[in-house]
Amino acid sequence: MSQKVRSFLSHRVLLSVVLLLILCLALPVYAHVPVSADGNTEISTALTIEKPTKSCVIYGHLHEAGEAAWYQLRMNPDERLVLSLMTTGFNAPVTDMIILSPENAGRDEGLPHMVTIPEGYGAVIIRGVQPQKAEYEPFSPVALYNAATFSKDIRAPGTYYVAVVSPADETRYSMAIGYVEEFTPSEWILVPINVISTHLREGQSVLSVFSPFLAVVVLGFIVIARREQRSGSHLTLSGWLARAAGLCYLGGAAITFTQMVRALGVTGPSPAGALTLILVIIPVALGTLAMQIGAITPRKTLKERIFLVLIGVLGLTFWAGLIIGPVLVIGAAALPDRSPSPRQSGE
Repeated sequence: MSQKVRSFLSHRVLLSVVLLLILCLALPVYAHVPVSADGNTEISTALTIEKPTKSCVIYGHLHEAGEAAWYQLRMNPDERLVLSLMTTGFNAPVTDMIILSPENAGRDEGLPHMVTIPEGYGAVIIRGVQPQKAEYEPFSPVALYNAATFSKDIRAPGTYYVAVVSPADETRYSMAIGYVEEFTPSEWILVPINVISTHLREGQSVLSVFSPFLAVVVLGFIVIARREQRSGSHLTLSGWLARAAGLCYLGGAAITFTQMVRALGVTGPSPAGALTLILVIIPVALGTLAMQIGAITPRKTLKERIFLVLIGVLGLTFWAGLIIGPVLVIGAAALPDRSPSPRQSGE
């Protein structure tokens, strides 16, 4: 391994390991699995939440005033039904929640006439309140506008229903369900894609979300190409892939940093911003290391290839590089070092 890479590892990677350990403890506390809802406007078509104790966030869109979105949850004794309703902004329409429970047949006054109450069920309405401040969520990162919460210890097992009722046309909302943090491997890996979807649901354009990523990648390639031209050296395909992966890591970090600034501009300063900065620093460190190793010519050692694989695995683990980066860097580790042909070098 070259002295340049060895020096980089000794000064930067150890710091990254410490940050990774911190995140190993912090990530499961805040992360949520996103779910999209559509077509569940009747109790008969209620969206079934398979694990209502598992922490997830549902994103929905109601098109008309008075329209309801229905959810069905199978609850067991000694579990808790935990719900949190959120709106999209300070001045956005605020939805209400109606919880239908098999425990008793009592019903709150003022239930909307379009809400059908099955025989033997009680109904409680939770009024949404216009939020006066927003809370900072560090792992997306986004500003959360909480409108209503509900928590109930389950004594009678059975099927519970939740209806979200719109007060106005074209109302977007989100509802957090559950309290147990658990993820399948695919859910964890796909978090970066789902986070991008969340930003788009907020009303941001595709260009505004991806412009930091595109700026870093395009400018990075221009700088690398010019340096290679001035030096007269030629990277192998493996080297180019490693550097492209590094730029993806840096570009993903740029998106995270931009969204952090945007969210904190709404919520004001928050200590949780330090966790977001860790999610920026780790991809920057990993991406920089990938680019350093990618610049090695003419051949990479086995240790350097192992480091590339490790960078890919850590990238998938800590949501770096928008999945593309980790795939590219693992590909760079697998490819042999092949120099350009003399004809290509002379062009």
